[in-house]
Amino acid sequence: MKLQPRKEPRQARSRAMVDTILDAMSRVLVERGYAKTNTNLVAESAGISVGSLYQYFPNKDALIFALRERHVTRMLALFEDVAAHIDGAGSLQTDFEALIDALVAAHLVEPELNRILEEEFPAYNLPVSTEIRQRFFDAIRGVLEKHRGSVTVPDLDVATFVLQRMLKALINAVVLTGPGGLSPGSVRPEILPAVIGYLTAPRKDSAA
Repeated sequence: MKLQPRKEPRQARSRAMVDTILDAMSRVLVERGYAKTNTNLVAESAGISVGSLYQYFPNKDALIFALRERHVTRMLALFEDVAAHIDGAGSLQTDFEALIDALVAAHLVEPELNRILEEEFPAYNLPVSTEIRQRFFDAIRGVLEKHRGSVTVPDLDVATFVLQRMLKALINAVVLTGPGGLSPGSVRPEILPAVIGYLTAPRKDSAA
């Protein structure tokens, strides 16, 4: 299955066309779901011919992959902005509270699209680009480095890896529908204690 675009948009006009196509893909995907979405509908929504669409994207899944990349990039921008302003002067708890708030806000960018991508995209386990994953990793690790004296996990790379996956699961529990209609408001306050508990738990190999 080919997931990469047929060609990278380099000129402003081409980039604008790609954005128009992806905006249309987002609308159709939210309205119809993955199974009922096809390139003909996307082209119609974008106001272009399906041939023009195929100049950039070879199939529906390539469109979804590109849409997901754009969506995650927008989320990342919000998260990195908050992380960049954390100078370590606050406590581990207050700084991670700010990061968690930023992640919740980032996941609420295009919330219906986010839900579709998380719940319905059958290729969900396909990774986002290496660059995006690394930038999320670096932002979290940078905050941990500023609080090295308070973090009991010996290896900060391991701590960052675990936190990335922990936060993704917990944030999804806030912004996506919980089992039995579980209120997101009841889940959100539990995230910070879980994170701080993991980062500061006594370690056998660090005991004096």
